[in-house]
Amino acid sequence: MKYHLIMLAILCSYASFGQSNQKPEVEIREQIAAAVTSLQVSPEEIASITNRTITQGKDSINIRVYSPATTGDFPIVYYVHGGVWVAGDLNTHDNICRSLSKHLQAVVVAVDYRRPPEHKFPTAFDDSYAIFKWVAAHTKELNGNGIIFVAGDSAGGQLVASLCQANQSELKKIPITAQILINPTTDLRISSNSYKLYGDIIDWYLNDGDNKNDFRISPLVGNNISGLPPAIIIVGEHDELRSEGEAYHQRLQSRNIKSYLFVHPSAGHLAAYWCAAHEAAMPALAFIINTVKENFVKR
Repeated sequence: MKYHLIMLAILCSYASFGQSNQKPEVEIREQIAAAVTSLQVSPEEIASITNRTITQGKDSINIRVYSPATTGDFPIVYYVHGGVWVAGDLNTHDNICRSLSKHLQAVVVAVDYRRPPEHKFPTAFDDSYAIFKWVAAHTKELNGNGIIFVAGDSAGGQLVASLCQANQSELKKIPITAQILINPTTDLRISSNSYKLYGDIIDWYLNDGDNKNDFRISPLVGNNISGLPPAIIIVGEHDELRSEGEAYHQRLQSRNIKSYLFVHPSAGHLAAYWCAAHEAAMPALAFIINTVKENFVKR
């Protein structure tokens, strides 16, 4: 019940933005950060956590690297956080990145992409894709063993799905073992559930005239589907975005791409519960861990 009350408070608060002295994007960021903190989940202990700043041309992008041990070779999980594009950061998703690193025995690299409305499309995508390429080029430095997963929740799931399609169109593709999408938004066209729920925020994210059929915006309708890496997709039984995750799962399967779908019983959009690695999100986390270990990382 508390989960639904937290999400209801966040979603309903969108209607009141602009009634305070703060900018609406600041309100959203504070609401989501407060929702995660309110769950009071103790972070898992992890061997090493390092903050770094990566320079890409004229831009500087912050990342956080989680390592299960200081020596050894490990799979890498490249993580792109959610937060309706405008919110979320390395701190809101710290707990879940720790948990993924510990239970998958993987190096997790989380990216702090620049967010709208200060930085509109395609900045979040470009930052996420640039750091993905950086990770692939620095696997040895990161103690990686050559296995790379890409993962993201909600808006981060959309960025990850789009990233995989961008990589698929490259002449020299970076091998991706699997894409892990938690409550992903996959369709930002006006007719979609995402737009019905978050239309005003999507308008902050996109520019006037952006083509919503662009795979970097709506990966569900992208043309670079064939040959994509296998997927692990999590949807909530009562999530308004469930249909978008299921539609992406079905589209992948239609192209003979292996996709593992988990419908989280009695759950809505996991949001803060996922970020905090709360017990309410454990069925989803357990499904991811078991699916990865059984199908992609056998030791």
